[in-house]
Amino acid sequence: MGIRHTFIQNLKYYRKQAGLTQEKLAEKIEMSTAYIGDMEARERFPSAETIDKIAEALNIRPSVLFDEFGSPCNINDSFKKIYAKTIQQDLKEKLEQAVEEVCNQF
Repeated sequence: MGIRHTFIQNLKYYRKQAGLTQEKLAEKIEMSTAYIGDMEARERFPSAETIDKIAEALNIRPSVLFDEFGSPCNINDSFKKIYAKTIQQDLKEKLEQAVEEVCNQF
């Protein structure tokens, strides 16, 4: 998961937590609604000045927008990234064991 993905997930999460629509956030930071939409669609990335404005509007520190564990979506993505191989291996072993048990019955 890259920094842009993390930023966008956190932006969406904290915007919704603040009860703001894209339109209301755009108003607060004096940008267009289209700009907010483009950011959330990963078509644009904001300047440092805009990141500061967004954080202020959301009443969070700017660094929170880049925290890999800043939102439930990012925590979920990180969990999948960290544990996907372990889970896959564990499921594979359990499946093989179950198939072997069934085959041994005949």
